[in-house]
Amino acid sequence: MAIISGQELIDIAILTLAMGYIFSGFIRKPRDELSSYFGHDTWGEFKYAAMIATPAVLLHEFGHKFVGLFYGFDSILHISIIGLGIGILLKYVRSPIIFFVPAFVVSTLAVADPAKFAILALAGPAANFGLYWMSEWALLSKKWPKYNHAWIVSKKINLILMMINMIPFGGFDGAKIMAGNMSLYFGSLVIGGFLVYKNEKKWRNYALKF
Repeated sequence: MAIISGQELIDIAILTLAMGYIFSGFIRKPRDELSSYFGHDTWGEFKYAAMIATPAVLLHEFGHKFVGLFYGFDSILHISIIGLGIGILLKYVRSPIIFFVPAFVVSTLAVADPAKFAILALAGPAANFGLYWMSEWALLSKKWPKYNHAWIVSKKINLILMMINMIPFGGFDGAKIMAGNMSLYFGSLVIGGFLVYKNEKKWRNYALKF
């Protein structure tokens, strides 16, 4: 059996296109005076938004999927047509706030094992933390200053996604972690919160130098 099916690849392509459109009004590519002279670059804005927003969602879902596969569960990635539709509608009406569920992973067998299901649920926010940390490392390392704006936006998006998904009620990942392993939830909350605090403090100290 293929790790990623043909239908999942189609869903990933649709997700990428939808994320690019939805966030193109929120994530603006920095432009110099010369490029601004030639007018609005719609295609460039679309690609830039897709490049930053899609990994945050896709790697979150891949975290769920691959941990599920590791445990032998039937982990299948799906896009949410309704969720993406809501996001597109909010973009179309120029809503100042965008909130929707773009995709999800179905692991029916995981429900029977709450302890493993808790780890599967934690894998999504953990992936966002990884992207958050990598974005901050890229900023502080000064290796790719040309992409600093992209790293800053990626850092913010992944931090927000991680925090929202750790809410311990409703259909959020935090509720699934709590239901399966309360110690894992509070342990990851304390450790993750401490690491985020240290990272944000480091970033503030770095920013104050300019």
